[in-house]
Order: sequence, then C-alpha cells, then structure tokens
Amino acid sequence: MNIFVRSGFFCLLASLWIPGSPAVAADHAAAPSLILIRNVSVWNGTDDHATTGRYVLIEGNLIKSIGDTPPPETSATVIDGQGRILMPGIIDAHTHLALPVSPEKLYTEDPGYVAALSVKAAQITLMHGWTTVRDIGGPSQGLAKAIDEGVVPGPRIYTSAMYITQTSGHGDFRELNDPHPNMGGGNADAIQQRYALIADGPDEVTRAVRESLRHGATAIKVMAGGGISSQYDPIDTNQYSVAELRAAVEAAEQWHTYVAVHAYTDEAVRDALEAGVKVIEHGHLMSDKTLKLLKAKGAFLSSQSFGFVRQFIKPGRSGTRSGRAAKAGQVMEGTDHLMSTARKLGIPVAFGTDAFGSLRAYRGAVLEFGYRLRWFTSLEILKQATSFNARLLALTGPRNPYQEGPLGVIEEGAYADLLVVDGNPLEDVRLLEDYEKNIRLIMKDGVIYKNTLE
Repeated sequence: MNIFVRSGFFCLLASLWIPGSPAVAADHAAAPSLILIRNVSVWNGTDDHATTGRYVLIEGNLIKSIGDTPPPETSATVIDGQGRILMPGIIDAHTHLALPVSPEKLYTEDPGYVAALSVKAAQITLMHGWTTVRDIGGPSQGLAKAIDEGVVPGPRIYTSAMYITQTSGHGDFRELNDPHPNMGGGNADAIQQRYALIADGPDEVTRAVRESLRHGATAIKVMAGGGISSQYDPIDTNQYSVAELRAAVEAAEQWHTYVAVHAYTDEAVRDALEAGVKVIEHGHLMSDKTLKLLKAKGAFLSSQSFGFVRQFIKPGRSGTRSGRAAKAGQVMEGTDHLMSTARKLGIPVAFGTDAFGSLRAYRGAVLEFGYRLRWFTSLEILKQATSFNARLLALTGPRNPYQEGPLGVIEEGAYADLLVVDGNPLEDVRLLEDYEKNIRLIMKDGVIYKNTLE
C-alpha cells in the first residue's frame, strides 16, 4: 500500500507534538464556554477604522455579541485588551502545507519526515496569527482532519487535494526518462497518486477532477500554464485546451465548487476565463486587456509579490540565467505591472504567499505584508488578508468545511478567529511581521493558542 494513501496518516503524528506547546487536544476540550475580551479597539475586517472601547463575547467557537458595555456574564473568562486593536485572524489564500520539501525530494525523503515537517509548518503558520489557509495543491486533507480534531495545532485548511496537470505540464514532475503512468508505464508513484493527477483530454480531466473531489478537495487546482518549479514546461506554454478546462469546470460545478488555475500569461488566463474558471492563481504576466477581461468576468485574482523569493533570485534579464532561475526572473519582472494595474482597475488581489519547499519558506511568509506596501496601503492589505480572502473561500459553497459562521470578519455569529495586536496595523501592517512581539493574543475557533496580555 502506498504510504501516502491514508489521509489519516497525519493523525499518527500527535506524538511529535511537544507537551506544553500552545495547544493540544486536551486544551481544546477544556476550553471555557464563554470568553469576554474587553477594552479593545475592534477592527472588523471591512471598515476603514477601528472602533475604540469595545468588548467581544465568545461563546464556544463563535462570536456571541459585540458592544460598548460588557454584559454581566459572571461565568465568562475575562481578558483585558488594555486598549489594543482586536482584528480577525489572517487568511493565506495560496500556500502548500503538504509540500514542505521540494517536489523532487518527495521521491527520496521518508514520508513520515515529510508529514512531520507539514505539522511543523502548520504550527508556524498558526503562530503567525494566520488562522485559515487555502492549501491550493497537495494532499493536506489528512493534516486538516488532524487539526480539526485537535490532534495537532494549525490553521483551518481549505484543501484542494491532488492538482490536475497535463502531460509535460506544471505538476508533471517526472524525470525525463520516467514512464508515463497512463501510457503503460506501470503503477503511479507516490507523487502521482497523492500530489498530482496527470490527465489529457476532456474525459481524463473529468475523471481526475472527480478523483480529487473524492479525496476531499474543497476546490480544484488545475495547471493551465508553465511554472517555475517544474523542469520541462517553459513559462509561455499554454496547458490544456478550452475544452479540457471546461470539462474541469463542469465536473467541479457538479459538486457545487469551483476551479482555480495556475497561469501567468495572457493566453493561459484567457483560455481559463473562457472555460468558466473562477480564480486565477499568479497571473504575473497579464496585460491590461486581460486584466480588464478578468474583472468583466467577475473572476478572482489570487497573486503574490514573490518578495521572499527575491532574496535568492534577483529579477533582471532572463537571458543571464538558465533553467528555473530564468523562469523565476521572468515572472518577477511582471509583478509590478500586475499589482499596480490591478489596483488602478479596482481588481482586489487576494493575499497569498505560495509558501512551499522548506520550513524557511513558511517562516518567511510574514514578509508578504511589507512587500505589498509597494502597491497597496496597510489597510488595503489587511482587507485582502481577512474579509476579501473570506469571500474567495466562500466559493466552495457546500464543500466549505466551516459553515457555522463567516470567516475574516468580527461580527455576531462569526467564527472566533481573533488577534490582539500591539500598535496599529491599519497604519503599518509590518507590525504583523514581528508576530512574536506584537501579536499578544491568538484565538482560533474560540481556543486561545497564545496570550501574553496577562
């Protein structure tokens, strides 16, 4: 049996969690039924300012009430915010918690080690104050289950399970002489069974989408153009025809959810939009004309600054580099135009990091806040990372695993995913980069994972 097959595999890692760390299953079970956070300035995720002198009462995992004068709840655990800002937990719209090593290392590393790294990546993410992530490619469904059951700490995960790729596409990580799993090449390996599904033609694409949904995908990720981390597909390549992309969209819609595509170029994005794709991931090389089409179609743009990558690969003339470095430089050269034009056209840009490959990437993900200040204000970035990202997550419809209340906002009936912050991140979002110092309280689902207020 393939050792990746059991999605519950991550649950076996509970013994890896160090006693006394911010949260364990016992803490989850012992959480008080009522928590009153008083004396805070509430930023609700949508307004342009915070409202001072407020309280928030949490019952279980939901916000029960918000107001000026706290109710006489004698049984509530009281937390004094001391005038600090209370804001929604951060949402990362594009990450890969199940890919804590490079794709090539998935062939050589022990699966238990990879799983342990994923657990650590989830912990790092939560302790940044990031209470929800959209894991857009990779078998994170087992990790999501372990987190939801309180076995290990981590953010809420909207998983897309296995992504769909064409032969030679971004996601086909076979070595040059490896046999094709769909062309008499023997059994699919661990990557092809749990990370990627190679599918060509509308019928195979339909089957692949249904297989990913069967494994618990809340939305579908399709590779529609060239990528940086893959070896055999130049950035400019179109991947999948409109008919193939439409087959993916129709199969996802049968389950009342949506398709997101990896795409950088005009051609790849326009084909995806014609097919009915709801979300474009990346899009760094889009022209003004294609951005206007995206807006007219009402599609979402989920992109990243790639600022963290710039520490290792500098943008510049692509001809001075080769292989993946050249492709990375090519993409990064389009970032400024994408972000500035999207803002000019009034196209919201989901806040995401595309973190994967090493624990260093998840630790460095917080720098996305500061990198975005080149194009957006601190307030705009916070809205991207909270209420706007929550709208993107809501596209999952009945596949949404968290339906008790809204995310990304502070309002009655919303999930109690909350942060208490030193300083004013609405004026300087970089405060959230120094999370150890400035984030004083982290609550997810009504459970406190960090509290340095007392």
